[in-house]
Amino acid sequence: MLQRIQSVFLFLSSVITLIMIFFVPIFEIESKEMFASDFLWAKVFLFISAFLSLISINLYKSRKKQILLCSFSRTQITVALILLLFMYKKELNVKVELLLFAIPYLLLILSSYFIKKDEKLVKSSERIR
Repeated sequence: MLQRIQSVFLFLSSVITLIMIFFVPIFEIESKEMFASDFLWAKVFLFISAFLSLISINLYKSRKKQILLCSFSRTQITVALILLLFMYKKELNVKVELLLFAIPYLLLILSSYFIKKDEKLVKSSERIR
């Protein structure tokens, strides 16, 4: 169901999250660039977030479950970011690319907004009948 805007946002969120894991260096420790894939728990939480976004696309008939999965996916991104920042805060130099965590987070917020908007539209059309 990729013709809906929230599905596009969910898909972009999962793709950007997967790109962030493998291709975007987020830290520098002792002159060595570190990726999110180098940190086990951050990688796990980001994979869960990307997976939940993809699952949520297929639940287009159950908008409440979609909203719940979007919220849980945002929580996973937040947990991964907190793990990265607090576990390694003494020995790393934070790079600007760390702000890329905000992009999938914002896309998930936008998809939740449009899912709620769809829910309102469906409820209003049911009242008309």
